[in-house]
Amino acid sequence: MQIETHLLFWIVQLFVLLLGISLGRTIILLRIRKEESRKKELEQAMLEKRTELLTRGKEKVDNLDDMLYAARVRKEIDDIIRKNENP
Repeated sequence: MQIETHLLFWIVQLFVLLLGISLGRTIILLRIRKEESRKKELEQAMLEKRTELLTRGKEKVDNLDDMLYAARVRKEIDDIIRKNENP
């Protein structure tokens, strides 16, 4: 009778051990998936921000080019007016 009790005890202990290992593995995998999902979300947000910054930078460069062109045109007009005033 005592051997059967010990055998049953060890079988239950083995079952509890295997259940604990299984649950622990599942919890770890869920945490890993959660972190991977979070990492993907952060990468996506970073790419969106980078795209936004590149777009803004291009707009500023275009605005700067327009301003430089306008300044050159004004300078040429001023030079022409000065030449006409001082013959």
